[in-house]
Amino acid sequence: MEQTATETPRNVFSCQLCGLSTSYTYYGQKPPNTRAIVLLEECFVAKDPFSPDKEKFLVLGSACSLCNMCVCVGPTIPGLFFFIKA
Repeated sequence: MEQTATETPRNVFSCQLCGLSTSYTYYGQKPPNTRAIVLLEECFVAKDPFSPDKEKFLVLGSACSLCNMCVCVGPTIPGLFFFIKA
């Protein structure tokens, strides 16, 4: 099945603030292959490409709790809003 330009590819996280776009392997609070890790918010998670360890992962971002936009974990304050619970 061919994808049109208006469709969003599956399993691709896209930050609506900075435009970062990358594939993710999991969305939720309990990343696979982890023992005792539960994230406080549902997050987009990717396997760590720099580590052979299956338990290592990167949190890419999540939905902002204030505006519900997908935002990445970045050095700017707006990118960290998804950690705040209203």
